[in-house]
Amino acid sequence: MTDNNEVFRFTDGPASYDTGEVFFARLDPLISNTDELLKSLYYLLWFPGYFGFNWNALEDCLRDFDWINEEKIIIVHDVLPNISRNDLKIYLEILRDTVLDWYGYEQHTLEVVFQEKDRDYITNILLS
Repeated sequence: MTDNNEVFRFTDGPASYDTGEVFFARLDPLISNTDELLKSLYYLLWFPGYFGFNWNALEDCLRDFDWINEEKIIIVHDVLPNISRNDLKIYLEILRDTVLDWYGYEQHTLEVVFQEKDRDYITNILLS
């Protein structure tokens, strides 16, 4: 499962889930820089206080989730964060790698959702 289209879920319109059964995080569509993205993820995903607000810390926390009881964790992007292309590539690579890392584990599964209209752009960024 290395095709980005298989790793991420793409949807037309808003994604919705039964929040009683999953841990659901919808990113703010107005995120305009990397610091805002990391802060938003910190609060949405209840990261521990030691979170370092950098890419390595994000990757570490996305591979843990020991503090979340629900098995399925979903991160929804109604729009892509408005961050530099380089930072967006790093972010997408971290999401892709951590989704793949959770396959086969029973404790958690991570699902990352984007809009269908962003599929080609995401694929191009990850292939660049």
